[in-house]
Amino acid sequence: MTKEELLQRYAAGEREFEAVNLARVDLSGADLAGINLSRANLADANLSRTNLTQANLREANLARANFTEANLERAVLLKSNLTEGQLSAARLTGAILLEANVCHAFLFEANLDGANLTDAFLLGATMPDGSQCNSIA
Repeated sequence: MTKEELLQRYAAGEREFEAVNLARVDLSGADLAGINLSRANLADANLSRTNLTQANLREANLARANFTEANLERAVLLKSNLTEGQLSAARLTGAILLEANVCHAFLFEANLDGANLTDAFLLGATMPDGSQCNSIA
């Protein structure tokens, strides 16, 4: 699927984009609140400043994706792969990251207030305060 097709269908009211391939797509600054991208491939995608409030990203491949300053408030990231993701200054307030792979992700200045990181893999992640995580959740 192309960026243009996704944005056109979203603008028309569609929210279900389960298992789409959007690897390396540039969606920076897009408003995709409430979108369902469960099991989607967004590896190496640019999602900086994107509004993904209440988005379903369950089991999505988000490896190396750029979420700098993105809004992921109350997003579902259950079992998603955020390995080496760029999440600096991202808003993850109330996000669900149960069993997510966040290894070696960059979370500097990210807002994790109320986020659920139960059983998340955080080894090597740079945390909001700049510290390096040396364990899983």
